[in-house]
Amino acid sequence: MAGTRNTALAVVLAALALTATACNSDDGKSAAPAAPGSAAAANTPSTAPTSAAPVKVSPAAYLEQVTQKVSAAKSAKVDEAITIGPIAMKGTGAMSWADGLQGELTMDLSGSPMGQALAKITGSDSAPYRFAKDGMYLRLGGEAVDALGGRHWMHYSQADQAKATGGSSDQLKDADPVEGVRALIATGKVTEVGQETVAGKATTHYSGVLDLNDITAAAGKGMTQQQLDQLKEKLRTAGISKETIDVWVDADQLVVQRTETGDTKAGAFKASVLYSDYGVAVDTTAPDPSDTVEASELQKLAGSAG
Repeated sequence: MAGTRNTALAVVLAALALTATACNSDDGKSAAPAAPGSAAAANTPSTAPTSAAPVKVSPAAYLEQVTQKVSAAKSAKVDEAITIGPIAMKGTGAMSWADGLQGELTMDLSGSPMGQALAKITGSDSAPYRFAKDGMYLRLGGEAVDALGGRHWMHYSQADQAKATGGSSDQLKDADPVEGVRALIATGKVTEVGQETVAGKATTHYSGVLDLNDITAAAGKGMTQQQLDQLKEKLRTAGISKETIDVWVDADQLVVQRTETGDTKAGAFKASVLYSDYGVAVDTTAPDPSDTVEASELQKLAGSAG
């Protein structure tokens, strides 16, 4: 959730949390149905034997079917955009959730002050990230490689991520691509908006608004009550009181797009992710330890440099 993103890397992690929330596939030729139910009865010929009309499930129940299909897909390509007030970031890559969160994502930070800051260690205003079982890696470049004895990757461990996001160290280990969708299911605060075309595909749009307690519960997997209370206070401090989640589902019960929107003291927040190519091959391995530097070590070096 946006309120916990108090550092540059934490904001990028926000994008990653969204990256792990849904997916998309098929060739776009079939129309996306609403939650199953009413149409079949209308199309039954009058001469057909009388039978009970199919039961139309609730939006929450239908989205539960969607989560099962998305989880089974195990991987997808992602194309995301994040804005916080005047700051804009974009990311592209491919992610797998078959065994924790793994994959690669390149963030274009040219529309953010983060781009200038990270350029000192990446050599450009883009940030190439690699996600492995033991955490996240940032590809280094420019003078940083020479300063670090030729090492090319900064390792950002699960513990580092927990500190940045206010969550548990198991957040990425247990990452689920539809965890955010499950937040809507859990609250029951989801409605079917209607039929819409997204990225050239026929989809059904679902939407829900989470209040502060809902947001805390959704983000608090594996957290103690004290951590939950701290997270809630961080959200209040950041000006977060509610969040709207929208998902667009295609005929294969796969999410084509997911967005989160809300207001913060820094301005309006929006994170939107498009998903494609479900089942794409994602073969990501952690860089060799001899070619990495721990984030904590890099921070100490930065402090020593003034």
